[in-house]
Amino acid sequence: MDRAHRSPAHAANATRNAQTTRWRAARWRSARTALWRLLDRHVDPEDRVAVVGAGNADDVPLRPLSHRAAHVDLIDLDVAALRRAQGRVGARRRALGVVVEDVTFDRADAIARAAVNGRAPPSTLPEPGRVGDTYDVVIADLLFTQLLYPALADARLPAPIIDRTMQRHGQPLTDAVVAWLHASAPHGVVVHVHDLLGWWPGHPQPFALDDVLTLAEHDLDAALELAQTGDIPYGCDPRQACGALGATVIDTALWRWPFAPGVDYLVCATIAREA
Repeated sequence: MDRAHRSPAHAANATRNAQTTRWRAARWRSARTALWRLLDRHVDPEDRVAVVGAGNADDVPLRPLSHRAAHVDLIDLDVAALRRAQGRVGARRRALGVVVEDVTFDRADAIARAAVNGRAPPSTLPEPGRVGDTYDVVIADLLFTQLLYPALADARLPAPIIDRTMQRHGQPLTDAVVAWLHASAPHGVVVHVHDLLGWWPGHPQPFALDDVLTLAEHDLDAALELAQTGDIPYGCDPRQACGALGATVIDTALWRWPFAPGVDYLVCATIAREA
């Protein structure tokens, strides 16, 4: 059995990380700047920080983050991507660790394998654990839409099966991951960075991305309400998961992620603290 069948979520993650290109560093500079503007308010000099779902970390302001924090761990299931990210930091590399871990604790693989085989997932899925030590700040790096959907898409399942699987299992999986993230920062905060909406050819939205960002400048709540009327992906809402967990949202920011020519995402970053 090849890796895509044995570990479909792992394989899909590695495939996408391998697609990194040289132009991403320059193209995504504005997204890194927006994220650092938010982190600058919440990361203190003595903090231990984890970037979960880091991958290549092309969208993460690694240099200012590693200079500010006492230590930063990059956590992902793709060790090759983590080493690429670590190698870009240079002199501060010693302050940047890597932790190879599946943040779904094999749940995504179990759900995807069952969907591919036309079966229901096991009634008992692996229990979430905790990676390493606890942290002061945990950053969930654009991982929620990547937990399950890419594995289903790469398996070339029919769209109705993908939709049904995401509707049934996506949000419970997201809820479990969010609970683990907060358990890893019991006295700190979690920064949920989420690609909420996307615009690309053949995938229109009922409003422009600039409409949301302009509205957010003077009425963030109204901007979030407008965003919720768009074509949002199923089963990967960290704000909903925070509500189910009883976590308190203490800060929110919206920005544009210029993913590729003709492809833009609205990023919603939610900073929450567990009650």
